[in-house]
Amino acid sequence: MAYKMTIEEFNEYDNYNVQDWEHMWNDNQLGGMTSKFHPLLIKYQDMLIQSNHSNRIFVPLCGDSMDLLWLARKGCSVVGSEIVAFACKSFFTENHVPYEIKPLDGIDGNVYCSTDDKLDIRIFQCDHYKLSPQLIGYKFDSVWDRGAFNSVSLKQRASYVQHIRTLLSSSAVMLVAVTMYEIASEDDPNHNIPTTEGGVYLAYEPLAEVQKIESFTEKSEDHEMEVGEILFNIKFKN
Repeated sequence: MAYKMTIEEFNEYDNYNVQDWEHMWNDNQLGGMTSKFHPLLIKYQDMLIQSNHSNRIFVPLCGDSMDLLWLARKGCSVVGSEIVAFACKSFFTENHVPYEIKPLDGIDGNVYCSTDDKLDIRIFQCDHYKLSPQLIGYKFDSVWDRGAFNSVSLKQRASYVQHIRTLLSSSAVMLVAVTMYEIASEDDPNHNIPTTEGGVYLAYEPLAEVQKIESFTEKSEDHEMEVGEILFNIKFKN
């Protein structure tokens, strides 16, 4: 089921800045939204985790998603990006993973690193667009994007896609799960806001092959509404 929004609500969300996200995290409006493993990640894990790869997986704009923990337990080297320090700390403390914080060289921010030898997890708390293979130490074999694309504003999506591409190996695969929304407005039925599915194709297709895999609906964390998602398999063209 698509989440219904007015044009005004969409535009307000589309213009969120770092301070808005920090406020939402600190006000406990986002914690718990990712408090379980995503069923689509589990169902399609073989598309991300491959026996002939090093399985270095990127989870952009990850918040405190438990998916990082699930992937690490599968033996993957997992890297997340997240601008809000509260969310980074929340991931490690809520999941009882010991960690240390190190300052980043050359840019503002820190990297939160698991000190558990069995869990290779790092979260880079910095401007997402400042990440580079040099800073991370390698290029990624795959990407698990759980809602990150939704949180990128329309005007930044082209830059987001282009930047993601610079972080990936030539054979990398992406799974992108986007929350479905529907613009419900009687005032301007001819608005130019793309549909959920259309927005993904619009952003990625110039540079990548995009395949819709599945539409999925489940109850929200508070069980008050059903949340619809669409999963895409994306492979950048060489």
